[in-house]
Amino acid sequence: MKRIFAAMLVLLVTALAVTGCGANSLADYKQALDKTDQITKGQSSGEFAVAMDFNTDGMTQEEINELNYYKNISGSFQNTFDYSNNQEIYRNYINMGGLGFDIDIFKNGEEMFVKLPIIGKYMNTDELMKEIKKSPVEKPDFLSEDTLESLGEAWVGMLKEEDIFKGKDIVLTTPDGEVKTTVYTITLNADQIKAFAEIAISILSEDEALRSNIEDLLAKNANQPELPDFDELVVKIREHMKMDAIESFQYTAYVDIDGYIVNEVIAVEITKVAKNAGEPKEISFYLEVKNFDINKDQKIEFPVLTEENTLKADELGQRMPSLFKNMFQTQK
Repeated sequence: MKRIFAAMLVLLVTALAVTGCGANSLADYKQALDKTDQITKGQSSGEFAVAMDFNTDGMTQEEINELNYYKNISGSFQNTFDYSNNQEIYRNYINMGGLGFDIDIFKNGEEMFVKLPIIGKYMNTDELMKEIKKSPVEKPDFLSEDTLESLGEAWVGMLKEEDIFKGKDIVLTTPDGEVKTTVYTITLNADQIKAFAEIAISILSEDEALRSNIEDLLAKNANQPELPDFDELVVKIREHMKMDAIESFQYTAYVDIDGYIVNEVIAVEITKVAKNAGEPKEISFYLEVKNFDINKDQKIEFPVLTEENTLKADELGQRMPSLFKNMFQTQK
């Protein structure tokens, strides 16, 4: 759950009348959050959607058409995991402007590989990263574990008793069947969100793994000298955040009788000051996550890699459709 929540925070930060009931609402929510983070095996699934409206002043029709791929991004994911055996399978579907593709990630012990979209073949992540960066690399994680921990602690640490509304119990339909849950709702105002975003930016800016990965992404577009470096990017994010208007933020958690969060929903609406062409003016973000099969034994089956179904790094550019090349290759 922390990984999904942290990924959501990165997306919101870079893009960028509270009620309470019951004396123990905050303590109960914190306890459920901590217990859910201790899950070692099970499954999770979810859906997300990001809608953006851009400033297109002065842009050509070709540029606008390319930008339209990013106006509506949606997708779903299915995660099966057994951390005790260091095994995970992430199955993801992403739709960008009506163009959909699947990408699956497999981790079996120290081995990690990905099933590439469109091509349908597998590639070892070490080979993939070497092709992207044109040099050896040993940083599979986009964010460090310390950063994930710090983001989670910052989120919990900022909440106060009056920020939590503990609602009535409801029966929720989950992949495990009908489950009795207690509903916890957090509705934060703009000042609270910006204060937390500032803390999150500070934490993220100190993550060396994130810095390296962002710098690699920026290096892919080295033919665009106007792009900022990592430190300049952090400064720009802070500047934009001060001008952004948080129209709404709501987070809802459904906690089952065993004290686990079995369903989470987050919805955010942001209005931005888009001075330059191509910048987003409005952002709407939605994420729903379900946790199930909690701490039950998982049957995780990995595909057998062969020469026929495995792609070598030097074949990537030859086989990848042009629309997806920029996602995986360094521009020359």
